[in-house]
Amino acid sequence: MNQGLKVLIADDSDLMRIVVKGFLKKFLANHQISETKNLSDTFDLLNRENFDFLLLDINMPEANSNPETVKEILTLQGKLKICMFSGNDKTALEQAYKDAGAIGFIQKDGNISNSLQEVLTNNF
Repeated sequence: MNQGLKVLIADDSDLMRIVVKGFLKKFLANHQISETKNLSDTFDLLNRENFDFLLLDINMPEANSNPETVKEILTLQGKLKICMFSGNDKTALEQAYKDAGAIGFIQKDGNISNSLQEVLTNNF
C-alpha cells in the first residue's frame, strides 16, 4: 500500500472519525489525515488542498452526499479516490455512487476494518 497518503474523512460523527483514524493508522504509513463534519466544510477544504483519498459520509448536517456530489468533487480533484461511508443500505445505493465515480462503499454497520483495508489495498 502506498505510504504518505493524504486522507480526508468527511463524517459528522466524532466517534466514526475516531474509529476510522484508528484503522487508517493500522493500514497506512506516514499518512496525513484531515477531517470535516459537513459537506460545506468538505468542499471548502477540497478547494484549498489536494487529497489522495476521501471517505465520504452520505448523511451529514446541512446537506447529504449524493451521486452528483461525487461528480462535483471529481471535477475539483479528478484523481481523488472517493469511498462512500454510510449506515444506509449498500445494496440499494452502491451502484449509483460507483457509476458517479466512487471507488467503493463501506457500510457502517458492517466490518469497517476489513472493508477499509480492502478498498485501500485495491486502490493504492
